[in-house]
Amino acid sequence: MVLGTDVTDMKRKYRTVVEGDFPDQLTIELTKESELRYGENPNQPAAMYRLKGTNLAALTDIRLAKSGKGGLSATNFMDVTRALEVLKFFDLPAVSVMKHLVPSGFARQYQENSLDNIYEKARDTDARSAFGSIVVLNRPVDKVTAKAIMSSYVEGVAAPEFEEGSMEILERKKDIRAILYSNLDKLPRFQGEDNTSAYHIIGLPTGRVLVQKPYLSSIKGPEDLVLDPLVRKKDKTSGETKNFVVERDPTEQELEDLLTAWYVNLGVRSNGIVFVKNGVTLAVGTGQQERVGAVEQAITKSYQKAMDREGIEYNPVKGILNLDHKIAVNPLEGAVISSDAFFPFRDSIDTVAKQGVTAVIQPGGSVRDYEVIQAVNEHNMAMVYTLERCFGHF
Repeated sequence: MVLGTDVTDMKRKYRTVVEGDFPDQLTIELTKESELRYGENPNQPAAMYRLKGTNLAALTDIRLAKSGKGGLSATNFMDVTRALEVLKFFDLPAVSVMKHLVPSGFARQYQENSLDNIYEKARDTDARSAFGSIVVLNRPVDKVTAKAIMSSYVEGVAAPEFEEGSMEILERKKDIRAILYSNLDKLPRFQGEDNTSAYHIIGLPTGRVLVQKPYLSSIKGPEDLVLDPLVRKKDKTSGETKNFVVERDPTEQELEDLLTAWYVNLGVRSNGIVFVKNGVTLAVGTGQQERVGAVEQAITKSYQKAMDREGIEYNPVKGILNLDHKIAVNPLEGAVISSDAFFPFRDSIDTVAKQGVTAVIQPGGSVRDYEVIQAVNEHNMAMVYTLERCFGHF
């Protein structure tokens, strides 16, 4: 009897045409919502429009509660909407610190810690990048959290509500923007939810526009993950088919962190890598052209940021492998890793295993999945498959 869930055919998804119901002629009607301070740069005038045919813009109702210096820019607006696409997956209190449309740090509640502590953990994942960030929370901002946010420089803070007394604290800095949004729990998240009227529209150079359906995940919880992926591989010499199956199940804590890492990865540019431990991101590798390069970038960042927290100067010449001063704790010991696409080789697994990473979440579908499974087993790691890719390039 074969033990394991056979995922050998996952790679066929990448070779299969997915039919859509897109018309030959598409008329898009837009209604202006607001003027913006400027676009992505100060020399680009910009305005925000609502797309007719979907109620998502009206539903979220993103609006200023405190204008700061001249209202919202395009990047402020994009940071908030991008953060909502991550926060919508979390029922527990959570905070995403946004910089250039990517979470520089993210944290969800762990062992009932307070909202201000959740914010501080998200901020301190990468305190340097958090400078000038947009902080987005899925809970009302209380006075204690407002004080924590005011302890460093941020461009703005977005939340469903600002509790009594918190706005007065934010008013102490005239340039900070306070942003309200609504109905986070009503945003489409999972496949099968009503999303038929929505389009994801990306303007391209050369006068073209990409139109696709918004990304909806099939992963609602641990029950939707393949915990025991099995891959069949035919030996070219003997003709014998061998089975490769992940041997170790993830622990309950690893499962929680794996899901957190996966949902955060939905808000990361590909190639995307996210390390998480106890509900907090330790590092995010984003926008790299090679998978193992994204892994290496994230590892390097995890050490850089840990050294920042310990007040140790990082030596960029010697790098993380030859530090003049050792940090007290390996920042990735006991962490999990999420990859937005499959690992083409086992090199990424070998690399993170050396850093003490214990569990992996990835889509699967590589022609070398069997090698990746071999590496995971050799390092006594757990690995779960999502059977869905979450590339993001916007």
